[in-house]
Amino acid sequence: MSVKNVYLVAYNVIQTIGWSYILFLLSVHLFETKSPIGVWEKVGDLVRIFQYAAVLEIVHSALGLVRTSAVTTFIQVFSRVACVFLADNIPSTQNHFFLSLMLMSWSITEVIRYSFYALSILKIDLYFLGWLRYTTFIVLYPTGVTGETGTIWNSLEFVKRTGFLTLSLPNSLNFGFDFYTALICSLGFYVVGLPYLYTYMLGQRKKFIASNKKQKTN
Repeated sequence: MSVKNVYLVAYNVIQTIGWSYILFLLSVHLFETKSPIGVWEKVGDLVRIFQYAAVLEIVHSALGLVRTSAVTTFIQVFSRVACVFLADNIPSTQNHFFLSLMLMSWSITEVIRYSFYALSILKIDLYFLGWLRYTTFIVLYPTGVTGETGTIWNSLEFVKRTGFLTLSLPNSLNFGFDFYTALICSLGFYVVGLPYLYTYMLGQRKKFIASNKKQKTN
């Protein structure tokens, strides 16, 4: 096995283990408490580690280590990193249903995705895992986006009230930035981004099913 593949297998296995543990802790917490309160306190540190580590996937795509679109990867990773940053810094987002929905959707998606990638590199073909990879997104993408946009929405009041990450004019830099407006605009990007990513994944699902049908007939 090449050095590149050893690295990619290790990366995907570590991410699989990490997100599996997050999913376990999240599920136990929600089952025991029947409430989203305390979710971020329970899993926030782990989510921060493994989601920020996913920035490496943009590098993987850009360098050609994997065959995924660099643009698609950037959109997915950046939106998630932004949501983690908001949850980490804005208390009003941390105990809301939207955050739990977002994290549950991410966790299930990532356990399936990373384990599928690791086994694919090892040339281990598990059809059911592939089917999950290219089918569960039909539900998990919309629920994940609902959680992400809800988390952004829940951050707006705090950002507007405190001026969080807002740089007002005049200042020595002669540059202004309104984080509240940026967040509002980001909600608009979801309207454009979801259909793009959803269509992309539907295309990938079609290729996966067609490929397996071809293998069965040969």
